[in-house]
Amino acid sequence: MEILEKFEGLKVREIVRKNPKAAGIFSDMGIDYCCGGNVLFTEVCDSKGLDSQKVWQTLVEVSSERNVESNLDFDSFDLDFLADYIFNVHHQYLYRNLPEIRFFVDKVFNKHGERFENLPELYELYNALEADLIGHLPKEENILFPFIKQMLQDIRTNSPAKSPFFGTVNNPIHVMLNEHDEAGTILHRMREITNNYTAAEGACNSHLVMIDKLKDLDKDLIQHIHLENNILFPKVINLEEKYLAQ
Repeated sequence: MEILEKFEGLKVREIVRKNPKAAGIFSDMGIDYCCGGNVLFTEVCDSKGLDSQKVWQTLVEVSSERNVESNLDFDSFDLDFLADYIFNVHHQYLYRNLPEIRFFVDKVFNKHGERFENLPELYELYNALEADLIGHLPKEENILFPFIKQMLQDIRTNSPAKSPFFGTVNNPIHVMLNEHDEAGTILHRMREITNNYTAAEGACNSHLVMIDKLKDLDKDLIQHIHLENNILFPKVINLEEKYLAQ
């Protein structure tokens, strides 16, 4: 895992791309490293009143700790392997957990929607997020990921390039980036109205479980979007250029 020596001139997403362990630190500090990661590290720290030198020191210290996923060098993965990783880890997380999260969101809203003022908006935000995700995942699984594997297979076997029905990978990627931005906006608002996923005083056990599950969903989605926006998509665009030129 690369530990960068200095941070001047680096963007947030570049730091996480080189050192995935930075993701957890940025999340704890409310720094967006996926959809909003195309900004200088120093500018983000200044905007949040953080000492960039101290934050950087924390990143360096955390880089020496062991953690299974944060020690994975996603930037070195073959693109077909990375696509499979995203499907098997992050897509499957959503398929497993969205129904249960839906159960608790419905239950808490129906029982306590009038008691806690943030619940009606939280309910609508989750509905929008879930709908976006259910529509989003098949586009990756049925359109982009298979074409990534097709390009790599053709390159490895010196086979002629094939034209996809969507024209160029830039088209589905443009759609997916927009959908990621929408999801990021929803997550940002959910954090705001829940005080970073803190249950209100007097919340019942179901309310506590709902908040905990939403927090886990947020964490998984941020990592999911980061892997695609900052690693997979840029490399796929470059791969297509190589593919068409062979």
